[in-house]
Amino acid sequence: MDAFRFAVTKIQPPRPRSTSIERPGLARALDAALRRCRVVLLAAPAGFGKTCALAAQFGPACPGRALAWVSLDEDDDPPRVLACLIAALEPHDLPWRTAPEALLAQFGEGEAGLRRAVAELVNALAATDVDRGVIVFDDLHRVQAPGVHTLLDALIERLPQHWAVLLSTRVEPPLALARLRVADELAEFGPDALRFSADEAAALARVEGGDASGAADARIASLFERTRGWPAGLRLGLAALRARPGGAASRGTLIDHRLFDYLAGEVLDDMPPPLHDFLLRCSVLPALTSGRCAAVSGDARAAEWLDEVERRGLFVSALDAQERTLVLHDLFRDALEDRLRKRLGHELPALLQRAAAGEPDPLRRVGYLLRAAEPAAAEAVLVEASETLLLQGAAAEVRRALEQFPREWHDASARLQRVRVMCLLQGWHWDEAVTLAERAVATARAAGDELERALNQTYLAAALHSMGRHLDCIALLDELRPLPLSPRARTIFLVSECSMLFRGGQHARLPSAFAELLAELERSGSLFAWWSCAPANPWMSVRGMRSLMQRYGRGALLRVGEREIPMRADLHMLQAWAQLWSGDVEAATAEAAVAAADARWLACSANTEGNLLVFHAIVDAMHGRAAPVQAMLETWLARADGLDAASSRAWRHDIASFAVRVLDVLGAAPADFERWLPHFADGVPVADTLQTQAARTSCSVARLAAARGRWREAGELFARLLPLAGAMDSLGQCNELHLRAAHAFLHDGRLDDAARALAPALERIVGEGERGHALMAGAAVLAALAQADWGGRLAPGLLQELREIAAVAAGPRGGSVTAPASALDDQPQRGPVDDGGAVLSAREREVLERIASGDSNKLIARGLDISPHTVKRHVCNILDKLGLSSRGQAAAWLREHARA
Repeated sequence: MDAFRFAVTKIQPPRPRSTSIERPGLARALDAALRRCRVVLLAAPAGFGKTCALAAQFGPACPGRALAWVSLDEDDDPPRVLACLIAALEPHDLPWRTAPEALLAQFGEGEAGLRRAVAELVNALAATDVDRGVIVFDDLHRVQAPGVHTLLDALIERLPQHWAVLLSTRVEPPLALARLRVADELAEFGPDALRFSADEAAALARVEGGDASGAADARIASLFERTRGWPAGLRLGLAALRARPGGAASRGTLIDHRLFDYLAGEVLDDMPPPLHDFLLRCSVLPALTSGRCAAVSGDARAAEWLDEVERRGLFVSALDAQERTLVLHDLFRDALEDRLRKRLGHELPALLQRAAAGEPDPLRRVGYLLRAAEPAAAEAVLVEASETLLLQGAAAEVRRALEQFPREWHDASARLQRVRVMCLLQGWHWDEAVTLAERAVATARAAGDELERALNQTYLAAALHSMGRHLDCIALLDELRPLPLSPRARTIFLVSECSMLFRGGQHARLPSAFAELLAELERSGSLFAWWSCAPANPWMSVRGMRSLMQRYGRGALLRVGEREIPMRADLHMLQAWAQLWSGDVEAATAEAAVAAADARWLACSANTEGNLLVFHAIVDAMHGRAAPVQAMLETWLARADGLDAASSRAWRHDIASFAVRVLDVLGAAPADFERWLPHFADGVPVADTLQTQAARTSCSVARLAAARGRWREAGELFARLLPLAGAMDSLGQCNELHLRAAHAFLHDGRLDDAARALAPALERIVGEGERGHALMAGAAVLAALAQADWGGRLAPGLLQELREIAAVAAGPRGGSVTAPASALDDQPQRGPVDDGGAVLSAREREVLERIASGDSNKLIARGLDISPHTVKRHVCNILDKLGLSSRGQAAAWLREHARA
């Protein structure tokens, strides 16, 4: 999952300048602060050499610390800052227990998501094998999003003892610093600590060149007095003196932009015109490399000019990157951009368009095009890239790009409004999605764009369906049905129609509609289309749907390939449900274990978590494991306490309905059923049909009557439900109700009625391969039906099927199912390795051996020819299986077991 969407220069620390001078006093003070304090704050105005001081502190001459460097920008938000930090920490091989990229998606879940993401990060930092680590946030003053400060506060509050945070900023940030001051965990360096002394100014003059005459010394002394030791003013003043050796140091006396602009002017005016214009044109770039500069400026001598920039000691920082990369200081960039607008302003749009043409990242390309006043081109880029970005979990960044467009342009663009609707749907913001989709429909209609209008209407239908406005959704689908639709609109229309057919109990029509959707998807090359049209798991038990949904799952997994995205966990769960309903509980449980591992590693949504819980509750009930079922039900019921009254009531109804079903599978006592009945009430819409809760209540009353042994009452209740069973077919309930009705009739002595209820269910089970549906009736019911004397009322083949299912249900009840080895075992033909009771896959053992040899993740990936991301997943599996926290502990574990 490509979640690290930012310029790599943001995480590359600057190298010390070749003309830097040693400042041992400042270096010692910073070093002591970083060793002692949790937070070190460098707060001083522009040009005080904060970044230079840090470059010297963390340069090659100062080894021994793990460094993660993040340079901040105006448009940074919490997801991007976290993405930068995760990438900056990559060389230190943090033992992640959740995929670091997946943490970014947590920010879509509000404050709870932020807490979870920070907790995962802090835990990984705590288990990292470093003596002392430092996280640097440079240029913190640029940040405008308050959420970034919330993120930093949360990180600092829980920071492990062997890590420190260093903040470099022009102004004191709005963080909880007072508490740190009181606890003596904050070290502060202000302007006075960063100013050059007179001796340091003289040393700087000697290093940067110039004559050694007495007149020169006097000019340097004058410059020091005028700049008051301000590093930026000193450097540019020295550059001006070199350009005009006989000139004055400065005509200004203020340490601010005016002095800098004056000095920068003198330096720029002294340049050869080609170098001067080259720098002006390249100032539109955030970082200067020879290739990018040549493309933007049109100057083939770009590499030579960058050599000259470094030779002249201009106000740039050289990053620690494989390719020579220079970054202009903010003040110097301001001066260049001001000149660019005044002298070459007519070239600016073309320069920005060239910068956009060479920019591989679509979001940054959008930014360049908007600066070039090309909103149409920017819109085209964003719309084309939006599906891929949303699939990668970059919804927050897409929204940020949308906000950059001029308001009037956004309000007149149905396509941009549609992209925002897609973001809202991904984040489950149904109300906002409906409102904006209605606006997008109106915008497209006003523009006369019928295809775009219809596409926006399909997204409106999806939002209405998700909101529970079923009748409105049905009306809109009826309006869309005869219209010509684009392929994308057709898929969204069909998945919404499938949802409404299922909810409306029109299950007989669902397979043909889903088959049409599947054919459309198979013609599409878009993984996003497959993702956005994923079928709901309850559809699986509708007659004729299981094979179609397995086909969907195989096709989607083929298209996902090696990409680790949350969709993969859901697809494995789809396969698990298919295997469960076929009756292969062991294979289903193994597939669910793969999905659970993916869900944990990829930080999947609450939907995936709920899907897993429902699955395991059913499997536990089938195996007769009452304790975990009861515990899960109680946990779920408790969630209602945090909801408003209406939501709580609906939630309790849903849980009660499911509870009664799984308790019935267990063969629970009447008292266990009775405690759930107060949570039922008529008139509450339910999630899976357009009927009211009355049908669910009647079904639960029938189950309770059977549990009490009131067979005639139970039989009458089940008989009333059988005509509705097809419309209630969720989680195999149609076949189950037929079996339970037959069981009640059997006990009531009504063998003919029992056979008439049982035969169609068995015929469907045999024809569709749906033994799992029958297992929902529970072992006791199946045993009674299998052992009854049917007197020829059932065909021999059906009776044999019934007896085989009963034998399966009576199998190892209460037993456990062993989870499979790692889902990422690259060589499944090589069996698991028993390491002192911990079952590691052969590939995990190889990774562990290389960890013990001291190899980094990068070296392991190269040696085993797998991706670094896969190595991190293997490390997570190893630590989980061995019950350890860090790579160092894993290495020690292997050495200990090797000796044993």
